[in-house]
This record gives sequence, C-alpha cells and structure tokens, in this order.
Amino acid sequence: MVSSSLSRPRPLGLYMSLNMGLSLARHYLCDSMELCENPGKTELLSLRLSPSSSSAESLLEPDLTFPGMGGYRMVSLRGLILYTVCRKACIYNPATRQSLTLPAVKSNLFAQQEPNKHVYYFFGHDPVLDQYKIVCNVMIASLFFERTTSEYWVFVLEPGGFWKKVEYDDQPHLPRRQGLCINGVIYYPASSHKCHYNVYCFDVRSEEIRVIQAPHAVCQFCKSFGFIEHGGKPAIFDYTRIRETGVLELWVLEVDGGIWSRKSLVLKPCQRHLVDEINVNELIVHGTAQNNEVISALTYPCYLLYYDLIKNDLRKVSIIKATTRDVSFRVLDKCESIMHLKI
Repeated sequence: MVSSSLSRPRPLGLYMSLNMGLSLARHYLCDSMELCENPGKTELLSLRLSPSSSSAESLLEPDLTFPGMGGYRMVSLRGLILYTVCRKACIYNPATRQSLTLPAVKSNLFAQQEPNKHVYYFFGHDPVLDQYKIVCNVMIASLFFERTTSEYWVFVLEPGGFWKKVEYDDQPHLPRRQGLCINGVIYYPASSHKCHYNVYCFDVRSEEIRVIQAPHAVCQFCKSFGFIEHGGKPAIFDYTRIRETGVLELWVLEVDGGIWSRKSLVLKPCQRHLVDEINVNELIVHGTAQNNEVISALTYPCYLLYYDLIKNDLRKVSIIKATTRDVSFRVLDKCESIMHLKI
C-alpha cells in the first residue's frame, strides 16, 4: 500500500543511467582507449516512488540527477558504481558525489587488426584486506570469433594504483553478463568460440581464476537469461520461455566445484498478461533487490518488471521521464560508502 503522506518519498537505491547522443552500437564500436572525441551525453538519476503511485500502479520518478555521470554496463558494489564510457572505467560514489576515471589499460592487443575488440570491467572487494579491485578483460577476435585472444588486467583502487597484467593461459572467452562479487570472488558467465558457456571465478585477493562449467541445459537451450545473486550464491535466471509458457528456470551454484540446483518457477495465471507483449530479446535483467526481487527492464517503452523469487509474484513498475532507448539500471545495496576516491 502506498502511503498518502506528503513527506518526501524515500529513495529506493535504484539508479538509472540515460545515455544520449551516442548509441549503444557506436559505444561498442568506439576504438578509443584514451580520450573519446564523441562520448555522448549521460545522466545518472536516482529513482524514488512517485507520489502519484497507487495500490494498483507503481510509478518511479527521478529523485536526484547527476549530469555527466553514468554510462554503460553499470556495476554496483558496497555503495559505489562502476560504469564504462567508451572503453574506460569510471567510478562514482553517490554518497560523496565523487567521480573517478581510471587510466586506460595499456594493452597491445588493440594494435592488432582484428574486427572484434571488447573491453569488460568487473568490480571486486576483498573482505579480509578491505581492498577494492577493478578487473579488466580485453579481448580481440576475428570476424566469426574462430580466432580469439584475451588478457586480464587488475587495478587496486588506492593511491598509487596502476594496471597490472595477470597471467592467464586458459582458453580466451567473451563475457556475456555483468559480474557478481560474492565473498571476495567475482563470478561472470562467458562463452568460448565454440559457444560453450562457463562461469569464470576470479579470486579478488589471490587474483587466481577458476572455471566452472555451466549447466548443460543452459548451454543448449537458454537464449535469454540474467546472472544474479540469490541467497548469497551466483545464479542463472532463465526467462527464455516466459512469454510462451510462463515458466522461468533458476539455476543456483550450490558448490564452487560446479554443482547446480534447478528450480522451475511458473507465473500466476493472473499475472501472465504482464509478459504477453514483451520481446524477451529486449528484456534485460539488472540485478536483485534486497527483498529477493529480480529487476528486469524494457527500455522502450521504459518500465521495470519485479519478480519475487520467494513469493512467485510479478509486478510492473513504470518510469516517468525516461526519454531514450539507451537506458541502464543498477540497484545499490543498503550500505553507503564514505570512501574517498583517489588514485
């Protein structure tokens, strides 16, 4: 029930990045590892529940606007937001309103004449040493990905920090979803040139990488999925058949050795209409809220779908003033960071 009080609605810890003037496709095609001549305009907005919301319909509206902040592939960790502008990593602290752009990775791979060039950033925290690290995966590939080469670089977020190359001799791979940092380990799904899916595990303290095979059914049949945290464990949220059958599949990594549990979730018949018109190829999972709700978004028209994994409940939340197709969302955890961003 939405309160009718006139007091200021409380922030939800939900942030939306509006990326204007530079399409997502042009962002990925940008070859600049230094200063991009046309990065486009971005705004980072904190969202709150609109006073015009009712028990029948929830509406979100901008609460605070941070011009010039925000970008693509947003990752949140312990009150900080990591995002990508062209191919450079940026960090923003909403609590202190500090921003920091990391220096470019000095990889020689970009001098090679391969048509596919990708840079992915992951954000990790070591709870023992209370140390933050940014991990960069640089990958180049031939036109059809039959030849691939990749490198790992690590940046310790502290004064005097710098990019350090990490040795990794296993098969090059292409990250497919944002990473999760759970108990000092960064997890992310990736595929090789043979289209085999694995989950890669980067230990933030030791900087060692392990590989866990994804469930066979996910590799064969899963076309649309999110990579989320559920119960303190990494999980694959498969919504490939949500429109046709109303069925969702949840795969949870129970043991780091590669044991996955599977749970089929069936939407309530009274909520099937919420997914009747969606294109699952355009539906993007952006994470989980504190109450076990998976948050996914359609960008045009712009609205969110909240799915409660425990109660098996789906609801739709519209967003006021979302004016561009290039929109990213990220949910911050409960804690705020007082960390001073300096390198």
